[in-house]
Amino acid sequence: SSSLLEPVVRLYSITGEKRFFDFAEYIVSCGATDVENLFELAYRNELYPYQYPVTKAYEVTSCFEGLLEYYRITGIDKYRRSVINYADKILESDFTVIGGAGCSQELFDHSAVRQANTTNDKIMQETCVTVTLMKFFYQLNLLTGDPKYADAFETSLYNAYLGALNTKKVVDPSILKEHPDWNIEPLPFDSYSPLTSGTRGNGIGGLKLMSDNHYYGCCACIGSAGIGLVPKMQLLSTPKGFAMNLFINGSVETKTPDGKKTVFTTKTDYPKTGEVEITVETETEEEFELLLRNPSWSAETKISVNGIKTNAEAGYSAIKRVWKNKDSIRIVFDMGIKVIYPTAYGSQVLMNKVIWDKNYIVPTFDKEDPAAEKHIALKRGPIVLAEDARLGYNIDEPADILIENGSVNAEITGGENSGFDNLVAVTVPLKNGDKMTLTDYSSAGKTWNEESRMAAWISVI
Repeated sequence: SSSLLEPVVRLYSITGEKRFFDFAEYIVSCGATDVENLFELAYRNELYPYQYPVTKAYEVTSCFEGLLEYYRITGIDKYRRSVINYADKILESDFTVIGGAGCSQELFDHSAVRQANTTNDKIMQETCVTVTLMKFFYQLNLLTGDPKYADAFETSLYNAYLGALNTKKVVDPSILKEHPDWNIEPLPFDSYSPLTSGTRGNGIGGLKLMSDNHYYGCCACIGSAGIGLVPKMQLLSTPKGFAMNLFINGSVETKTPDGKKTVFTTKTDYPKTGEVEITVETETEEEFELLLRNPSWSAETKISVNGIKTNAEAGYSAIKRVWKNKDSIRIVFDMGIKVIYPTAYGSQVLMNKVIWDKNYIVPTFDKEDPAAEKHIALKRGPIVLAEDARLGYNIDEPADILIENGSVNAEITGGENSGFDNLVAVTVPLKNGDKMTLTDYSSAGKTWNEESRMAAWISVI
């Protein structure tokens, strides 16, 4: 019933039929399961989602998205609080550097601390989970106006989500091996994304054979919803004007609070660089407020309007003025590379072993991988940098990257000499004076085999 809550509430919103509201009310009263009230757990804010009696990440998250819709109809603030608590617990305990969740298939499993373990499953960071989190963070940004959810959305978008996009139209190796008699065609999205040294193309989530001998999977289906969210998240209306969350090359046409046509045209190669230019085209002069998201990763953001510097505030930078046609905004984000270290945790008990045919979840003992502490992740703006074997080194051998004051100095090489398509290529210094090239996570591993073996968590000396 948990996955039904959102569509049932929406059906009530569309039709006004009481039977749909009654059904939604029943689901909410049960807390979405027959063993424990998940909404009460979230409201009490004592457990993390990986400690719930149900840990299937995208289904539980869809359930809370349904609760959010139920709150919008009823106005019961308890449910608003439950939704926010749940979202914040995910960000704290199960959100990885690439913007996914689950180091054990599609299950919440405290992946924030487990993500650098080399002992994790190959079936991990499922695309269904990534897109569901993007949907949920979009709704949380609408609900709260808090830019941290837009920050999380962006991390998922540029790393786990675009990384799963099958840009080279590769066929998953498991299909070729296990089902050679099927009608073999590439799917638009990969189902799983590696964190430590590994490959893409490790299986198809929800694999089903169709009557015409073709096949499909759940991640290939939900993938299209991810890109559909991007223009919705990019520019939002507010009571006083607009909020710009994403910085994407192109134009958005909308209406001001007074109903007048306005066009925001963005010129940028972000996130390759941190330079963004926005032109505001208006029919008439009008006062409104434009909120520009100042990402939490940008230590020093510079903003100017028509060449005049304005303050860059934490969260959202508010620019309230009488806008004139062709007013211009220039933003420069700090794209310095930050070093991220894994979190030591020793051992713990997880609820991440599912006996599917009996619908049991069995507690399991989880021990930190001793090799985890010998890994780092590098994040440049919203992008996680990754190793790729095509760049000419063995990624299973540790790299002696030069780290100074928690960051790495690097130069952008453009990517044209990488030998494969990518968003950005970055050369980082090694302690012995040599250099190594890294690429953006979304471009790494796209052969789906050992040729482009890759890693977001880089093994270091």
